[in-house]
Amino acid sequence: MDMKDNAITMTDFSLNKAAAGADGYKSAADILAAVEKLGPLIAQEADEVDRLRHLTPRLLAALKDAGVFRIAWPAAWGGPEMRFEDQIRLVEMLSYHDASVAWNVQILSDTGFYGGQFPEDVARTLYTSMDNATAGGFYPPQRADKVPGGWHIKKARWPFGSGIHSADVIVGGVQLFENGTPILDETGAPEFRVAYLPKEKVSLLDTWHVHGLHGSGSTDYMIEDVTIPDAKVFKYFDGQASHLPPLSRYADLIAQSLQGVVLGLGRRILDDVKTCLQRKSPNDRLIRSQYAEAEMNYRAARAYSMGTATMLSDRLLSGGMLDDSEYMNATLASVNAGHQIHKACTMALELVGAYTIYEASGFVRRRRDLDALLVHISHQRKALQNPGAKLLGETDLVRLA
Repeated sequence: MDMKDNAITMTDFSLNKAAAGADGYKSAADILAAVEKLGPLIAQEADEVDRLRHLTPRLLAALKDAGVFRIAWPAAWGGPEMRFEDQIRLVEMLSYHDASVAWNVQILSDTGFYGGQFPEDVARTLYTSMDNATAGGFYPPQRADKVPGGWHIKKARWPFGSGIHSADVIVGGVQLFENGTPILDETGAPEFRVAYLPKEKVSLLDTWHVHGLHGSGSTDYMIEDVTIPDAKVFKYFDGQASHLPPLSRYADLIAQSLQGVVLGLGRRILDDVKTCLQRKSPNDRLIRSQYAEAEMNYRAARAYSMGTATMLSDRLLSGGMLDDSEYMNATLASVNAGHQIHKACTMALELVGAYTIYEASGFVRRRRDLDALLVHISHQRKALQNPGAKLLGETDLVRLA
């Protein structure tokens, strides 16, 4: 790198620091280094997170201080604009210690993806800090009726509010109505929007009693008799938009870091199985081969996930857009990660036997969490419909909710 390149880098860095304003500047490397130190705290808080079914105040404060909720804010605005592969690494490090904590962070760090869809002045109005955490679901969209200056929601309820107990900002998907009639877009489909809800009017419902990922806090939430100003109801784009900051150009890429949850959890399960097997010193050829195959499947899945994420980052951060093949890989890598790592862990756990069903083994919660991860659309086989259509040269694509 010559002196000219160095000057450009330092200028960009100074601009980023200035743009960060009161939030202060934290680079992607700063955030990753801070997260790497959180393992002992997560281990201390994990049981309480599981009991409460959401993050503890102590852990939330530490995560916010580390900067995990700002990772997707555009670099031009003072954000770290963390590369996709580093986002996966961040979530992976957290999930190694507790999958629910990682799930919370993956969801709550969506803030920068949302913010990147607006002009900077609008984004900073909606978000008072880059460290604001955002939670909420889009589907099923709830009715919002046109009134002067905004949209009235008589009563609405959304499921799967992951991280909502820890959120600074809450959103919900709505379908627009005017004069009692659905508003349709140019294709004849109902107009869908995302509304920023007044947090003080949101009621959290005690519905999150589930098999796994207890601490994700993915409970139902509702709102009644509220009018949302026009400025806080926006169209979350579906597809691609070249004018947006790099990380926000493709709607679906908001979930890339989700792969870090299954990667970190899978790594922990394999490591714990390895420790058990080494204690037993089995000297058994079948055990050696089966554990090696489990490790092989895990490593292959992680390599595909990280390689794809690196490709996405390289293309978008260099100012480019993705071709169909590159875009398709984002979905293939995510579904593959879920299924291959579940397979790898199942093979490994089989080698430990009945010990894994005892609470004291440490495997019970992790097995439940692994099962729960596989029901998310990002890891379901039905998410392969559109990549499959593209691979077969078909043009009919579907919306997956």
